[in-house]
Order: sequence, then structure tokens, then C-alpha cells
Amino acid sequence: MLRTIIIASATLMTTTEIMAQAQSTPKVLVYTATAGYRHDSIPTAIQVLGDNAQQYGVEFTFSEDKSLFTNESLSTFDGVMFVSNSDEVLDESGQAALQTFFQSGGVYTGVHSASACLFNDENYQQAVGALFDYHPPIQDATFTRINNTHPATANVPDRWSFQEEVYYFRSNPRDNGAVVLLSVDETSYVNNGTSSGNYPSMGDPHPIAWYIDSPLSSQPLSQGISKPGRSFYTSLGHLNSTWQDETFINHVMSGLKWALDGASTKAYGIGLVGNGNNNETSSSNQTSASASTSGSGSNTSGASATVSASASTSSGTGTGGTSGAQTNTHLPGNAAFIGAGILGLVGVSLLI
Repeated sequence: MLRTIIIASATLMTTTEIMAQAQSTPKVLVYTATAGYRHDSIPTAIQVLGDNAQQYGVEFTFSEDKSLFTNESLSTFDGVMFVSNSDEVLDESGQAALQTFFQSGGVYTGVHSASACLFNDENYQQAVGALFDYHPPIQDATFTRINNTHPATANVPDRWSFQEEVYYFRSNPRDNGAVVLLSVDETSYVNNGTSSGNYPSMGDPHPIAWYIDSPLSSQPLSQGISKPGRSFYTSLGHLNSTWQDETFINHVMSGLKWALDGASTKAYGIGLVGNGNNNETSSSNQTSASASTSGSGSNTSGASATVSASASTSSGTGTGGTSGAQTNTHLPGNAAFIGAGILGLVGVSLLI
């Protein structure tokens, strides 16, 4: 007898595949506060990150306001990105809130001198992997790719030469669980810098960029959290020209996306922190945030702006600080990324 039987065939993504797609746009707080030396590439970094937000499916909030570091405020973000910071940019209450954020599944990304701040905060050191010690004068150097499969380095050449500060660190990031992605050809530059102390070895090969899948900063995990937020750090990014380089932009943004796609936050349907709004509606807002500084190396406070597609920044420049910096951002409708299993009904003829 020939019968036609309808068989329900489920073409389902694996749990990992589902979780690696955001259910709502991940929100990231980009923190550029400084309490010491201030990079004049910070306005360029803000503009470049804003310009690339939509392409990489993230929403950025740019700020130098340490009052945002509370449990309530940080709980609305999936990740924090520290960019070119210096010295003690958070008070004790802010550091405690950041620790709670990490223990709640929050993601960390650090760029350039993000490793040169919060020297007295052990939890932050565990998140970034290792803290800055010194660098020789900026010069041409050749960075070498160790890992060619990780998203942050998949598009980086095996030998990548440009003008940069070659960072030395106060410890070995591998001791905090880091896997090194980039190193440097030690014959390609002159190391005539001086260490600030008698620190342990940073390990071999020389770490330049790395990731941490399960940072010690997340321990102990908060109740109800099944997995920690990931961490990614790169020491590159001193010059404006570096931030304008497409290879570098992809390096930073792909590292951030890898960290977010660990799927430990509300944007991915789990966790205690993040953007849990999966019914986002289109909106268009114009936000203006201004930041004023005084003197070389001064800190900027109270500046914040949200952007998910583009940002334009104008600022006076100088190696010690910015003057009258203003960031104008445009916030278009947010893109939603839905990860779900696909159920298909397939008609199959069987001879019984």
C-alpha cells in the first residue's frame, strides 16, 4: 500500500548557533575618560566606532561620565569598551559596580591604553588581562599574527607593519586565561624604554592582543548566571591614522563582536544585564554631547551620546588633551537580529 505520510522535519540551529545571534541589538558603553595623559586620537576613535556601529550590529553609548558606573545603569548594557584611558578613571563605587557587571555576564573590550588605568583594581586587571608597564618611543614596528582563525585577526596580515607604541606589560596575560592573538617582531623596533618597576615576565611571545573566554573577573558568577562574559583586548591604536585604517577597524570591531557573541547577556536572550528589548521600533533622534577639558592630560567628564550608525566629531587636537570637543550623533532605527530554529514540514512518500 502506498501512503503519503507528512513528516515534521525540524531544521533546528544548535544551541550555540541560536545564542550566537542577537535577539536585540547589543548595547555597548564606550568609556573614554582619562585622569592623566590624554590621546588626541580619542575623537577619531569615537567617530570611527560610531560610523561602524550599524555594519557590525551594535549600539554604542559614548561617555566620560563615571556616574554611569552604577549597578542600575550598567545593567542596561551588554558590554563595556574602555578606549585609551589613563590612571584612576573610576571611584570605588564605580569599580564595585563594574565587578558586579562582569559577574552578571557583562562583556569587556579594551583598546590601547585601556590597560593603563585602574592600576589598583584587581578585578579590572583580570578583565583586561594585564596592565601596562611602559613603551619605547613610537616608531615603525612589525606585528605578527599568531592566530589566523579568530575573528579579530582573521583579516590581519601575517606581518603587519605601521607606526605604533609597542606596549610592555606588568604581568603575563596568560596567567589570567588569555590566548594571545598578535605578537611583535622584536627585531623590527628599538626597545629603549624603561620599566616602571620590577615586574614578572609578560611571557613569550610578546603579547600585543589577546582574548579571554572565561575571565577571572567574572568569578564568582552571580546567581542565575550560567556563563561569563568574554574579554578582548588590543594594545594597538595610538595614532589617528591607525583608527582610520580598515584593517585595524575590523580588528577592533570583530574582537568586540566575538566577545558579545559569547551570548552571556539579555541581547542574546539570557543573563542579568544587557538590552532585553526584542521589540525595537524605528526611531530617529539627534543627540549632542559636549566635553570640555582644561590643560594637558586633563580629564573630561559628563560627556555622553548614543549612536547605532554614525557619529561626526570635531575637536581641537593636541598630544596632551582636547579642547572644546563636541560629538554630534545620529540615532536611526535599531536593527534587530533574531536567532531562532526553523521548523519545516516536508512531505515524504513511503512504501509500506
